[in-house]
Amino acid sequence: MEKTLEAFKAQQLRNIYILDELTAFLEQGEKVGVPVDVQLIHKIEAAKENAANGKLKIALIGGFSEGKTSIAAAWMGRLDKASMNISHQESSNEVKVYDVGSDFVLIDTPGLFGFKEQFNEDTRVVEKYKDMTKKYISEAHLILYVMNSTNPIKESHKADLEWLFRTLNLLDRTVFVLSRFDEVADVEDEEDYTSNMLVKRQNVSSRLSDLIALTQQERDALSIVAVAANPFDMGTEYWLENPEKFLALSHIVELQDATSYKIERSGGALALCEETKKSVIKDILFRKLPEAIANDDRIKKEVEGLASMHTRISKELLMMQRDITDARISLKTFVTDYFKDLILRAKGLSLETYVEFFENEIGEKGIVINTRLENEFDRRVQSVNNAIRKMHLGYSAEINHYNGNIAAMGKQGLNYIVKSNFINSTTVIAARDGVVTVGKMAGLELGKFLKFKPWGAIKFAKGMNGALVFVGVALELWDTYNQAKREEEFKKMIETMVGNFNQQREGLINSLEENDFDRKHFTGFAQMQDEMINLETTMQAIRERQSLFSRWRADVEAIDAEYTRAND
Repeated sequence: MEKTLEAFKAQQLRNIYILDELTAFLEQGEKVGVPVDVQLIHKIEAAKENAANGKLKIALIGGFSEGKTSIAAAWMGRLDKASMNISHQESSNEVKVYDVGSDFVLIDTPGLFGFKEQFNEDTRVVEKYKDMTKKYISEAHLILYVMNSTNPIKESHKADLEWLFRTLNLLDRTVFVLSRFDEVADVEDEEDYTSNMLVKRQNVSSRLSDLIALTQQERDALSIVAVAANPFDMGTEYWLENPEKFLALSHIVELQDATSYKIERSGGALALCEETKKSVIKDILFRKLPEAIANDDRIKKEVEGLASMHTRISKELLMMQRDITDARISLKTFVTDYFKDLILRAKGLSLETYVEFFENEIGEKGIVINTRLENEFDRRVQSVNNAIRKMHLGYSAEINHYNGNIAAMGKQGLNYIVKSNFINSTTVIAARDGVVTVGKMAGLELGKFLKFKPWGAIKFAKGMNGALVFVGVALELWDTYNQAKREEEFKKMIETMVGNFNQQREGLINSLEENDFDRKHFTGFAQMQDEMINLETTMQAIRERQSLFSRWRADVEAIDAEYTRAND
């Protein structure tokens, strides 16, 4: 006995250790985005409690109004009306737990096949009764499957039967209970009871074979009993006054014997407890891991598309950088030649030809030069600007599409969202509507380094006659000045103009030769470069999370295998 007790305690400690590992893997699953139902944590805690105290749990499941509560009362011998309302249709909407002595706990659950709903305070969500029942099934060591005696096994129950007896492997610890048997047989006539019981037993056995493909061994081992928890609907008070008659007509003793036999046949409470904890693990693996693996496969495909986009755009940026370099060389040549021509023509000006030159080549506030420069710059960088705009719109659309697909995977997907520095509600709408205003931030902004001034020409004109421009100046007024003085003033103005031309040319050339020219003056190009750097960082983080998920998945499967070995 001491060895048995030591083995039992060692097994308990081992099981608690593995269940602790199971809790740790669920927490790790949360980190990789796999949502964990609070009820799963409750199940593990319940399994750990079972491992520690060894108390046997028996669950009542079945249709919503199959008389489960009445059967629970009769099975426990508690027919007092204060705790059980057996003379009415069952209306319980919560799980009830009853301690039966120091060794058993009875769990009375909502209907497995019901359609009513109730609010769950833990998860703050509405659940169907059968979903609530499923959460508690794998905690039980023994299942009392309560059925309607008229039509015990329905075609509509197939999915739940497969889940119970194939996925969770609960068949060997289930007693099938035909409820309200007094409605189909004369329970006062033992022969009629037995005859009808044999018919219904065969019916249940055949229907189970059809729906979940029982083996002959499984069929032979089925435990099926028929009871009438409230014979003839006489009510609680009547049966409390006639306990012996109740036992004879209800056949509750057969149910009690069947449960005792099932426990002994299955290796006792310890074996059932071990099977229950395995069932908890199978429940978790069945409900969460397949969905997580499916999401991970979808995420991998999305990330592969993301990586392809990153590679493609990175190559396009390299080609674009070469185009920018070519445009810069072309612009340097243009600026050099353009200002060279202006300087040569300015040096050849006279008082008589200056006005025409000013109007044709300079303009008020330098508008002519500014316009020519802007037009030439726009012409030479137009293809680059268009490519940047197109790249921006395409990138925004692809990232939004990727994020939309990823977000659809729930919490697991949210860990893989790509956060962009320039994709926001405005750019998303623009990309959706095809609006090209996004391109405003993409092209060469000449104004950043071109602030053209009239190089003293207007100031000179003001000094001559107070006018703002040379247009309309009365040339005869010049005769009041000394010719030599006029020539000297004009010469100084030309020198100033030429000096300003040189300064402007030098400034433009210097700007075009800046090492960060492409990033400084093609802001959209710079943004796309930054986006690719950020995307590479994001993808690295995604790969790490995928690796973490792979390790988590391997840990889950290892826990399952280890637990199976420990309990074989």
